Amino acid sequence: MKFIILNRKRIGVTIIIIGLMLILFGFEKNFDNRLKNVVLIQNSVNSLLKYEVPELKFNYKLPSEWKTQKQSFYGNEILYHNDFNSEDAVIHGFVQVWNMKGDLKNFLDKSKNSSAGFAQYTEYSIEPINIKGHEGYLVIYTMKTSENANFKAYEYFLKDKDKFVRFAFYVRDKNFKENMAKMFEVIVETFENY
Repeated sequence: MKFIILNRKRIGVTIIIIGLMLILFGFEKNFDNRLKNVVLIQNSVNSLLKYEVPELKFNYKLPSEWKTQKQSFYGNEILYHNDFNSEDAVIHGFVQVWNMKGDLKNFLDKSKNSSAGFAQYTEYSIEPINIKGHEGYLVIYTMKTSENANFKAYEYFLKDKDKFVRFAFYVRDKNFKENMAKMFEVIVETFENY
């Protein structure tokens, strides 16, 4: 017969530590939701409005104050396009769905090379991301246009089977605030398939 000797103090301390970790995990989730709300409020966003795209079985949200305009394109490459502008015209961009079966990273590399004649890029980076189970890339760059205007760009590309979803946000460099990057991320995280 084998006896196991347990140290009651160690067991008590271990149980207390595990309990505290669970409590902190709960607070972290609550804090994360509140942080998202603070970021939206700091950027003068009162609420988010849901945009449903039933033909492609997805939805997403944009600030309710922003103006939007859907566009249609010929062919079957761009399946969905919705332009948006913030109320103060500081932020503009679009949401697109592309019909693409190839490698997303190769597509991004080719896009950068083909647009080199239109704009000069600085601070260009591509980072892998995962948002709600969708693998993709975040492309961040500053671009100088032919009119000598500098724009900060945050473009999110999310792979979805044989398509990808693109959220593009553009802000003049002089109007860009660091908390805008978190706001863009919060908006992209509203993307859902159904």
